[in-house]
Amino acid sequence: MARLTGEFADWHNLHYSTMWLTGELDLTALRDAWWRVCLRHDVMRRTYLSADEARTFGDPQSTVEIHTADTDAAAIELMRRTLGSPFRLDGPGFSRVVVVQCGPRRFLFGIAIDHIVNDLTSWLRIRADFTDFYNRALAGDAGDITPVGSYQDFATEQRRLFAGAWGAERRAFWRSYTEEFGVFPPPFPVGAANTGEYRSRTVTRDLPANARSLVRDFARRARATPFAVATAGVLAAAQEVTGDPLVGISVNQHGRTLPGTAQTAGLFVQTVPMHLGKRFGSPHETVRDVFLRTLDVFEYSLPLLVCGRYWNETLMAADKEAGLYVGLNEQPPSSFNLAPFTGTDAEYVHLDFPGGKRWPQTVVVSWNLYETGPQLVAQYNENFLPGDAVERLLTSAERFALQTGGEDVRPSPGTTGQ
Repeated sequence: MARLTGEFADWHNLHYSTMWLTGELDLTALRDAWWRVCLRHDVMRRTYLSADEARTFGDPQSTVEIHTADTDAAAIELMRRTLGSPFRLDGPGFSRVVVVQCGPRRFLFGIAIDHIVNDLTSWLRIRADFTDFYNRALAGDAGDITPVGSYQDFATEQRRLFAGAWGAERRAFWRSYTEEFGVFPPPFPVGAANTGEYRSRTVTRDLPANARSLVRDFARRARATPFAVATAGVLAAAQEVTGDPLVGISVNQHGRTLPGTAQTAGLFVQTVPMHLGKRFGSPHETVRDVFLRTLDVFEYSLPLLVCGRYWNETLMAADKEAGLYVGLNEQPPSSFNLAPFTGTDAEYVHLDFPGGKRWPQTVVVSWNLYETGPQLVAQYNENFLPGDAVERLLTSAERFALQTGGEDVRPSPGTTGQ
């Protein structure tokens, strides 16, 4: 919303992948494949006329850009400058594909999609379609493009629902929620103070190799979800570190759980607040409370931009930071890279682009429960938040979520377990 209303125009919050490709890359087939991707998914032909009105074009709004460079270093710098240029919200689309050729069999490939039209599930779908269309182009397949769900149709239907009883129920829920907890998760009250410009710091804790199974076992015993365990761990840790029983965090809700969105490319993610309103007698009770609250919060989420405007303008302070943000990741970043194109071998390259979205007063906590190398990671502004408080937060959260044993939580008489 800040971008669409004119602020933070340099933020582009890219989803991107870059890789060196060695082998036979057919640039004509690559261009044809991207053209088909853009025709298949209407959100790839989308732009904004204003903060309130989007437009979807009939023709693709981006093509594969081809450049050349004499050295690898020159190719990297050209890719960084070209792929990382911010998208204009009223410009020709929110996607970019760039190829820098350094020789007959060596290419630096990059793809970027603005987060304003894309979430992780959409990224994976677009990635799969791109490689599939490339293989079809190599085989001379010029057949029709199979239609998929339209983001515009989905958005129109959700706006219709929001104007009726469905929307009224959600507005009533969020009014009651903010009456109970306030308009947004509170700051992390640990003596924070600005001492300079934003300075990012990342703290990484290696977790036990069986961390994923420990969290899942905890969730099973509490009759909850692994997400509830991870979230409750940070909430309980915040209570312990701050001594404040009324703590809150922000988390992502994927509106893709709504009907008709599984194969639709577009942005189906919004940030919603989660809270603990009191202290509980056992870790299982804490997890159970968080789990039941997630059911309500996600059931009554408002997945559309227009609903986001309503939420921002009437129920919460726009662009205010939460003190803590929590995410649960079970796939390593490398699994989200674009697959090598047929006939090539890939070497993935990590590039940092300027202009990314930053929250100087938020601790971003990520539970990375990969099959190998699980980690607990915190990113924060060390010129605002004291590092010892972040370290204590991680220690407490890990101790909470990875504990073993404990009592089973069984339904009370007259209730039904979930």
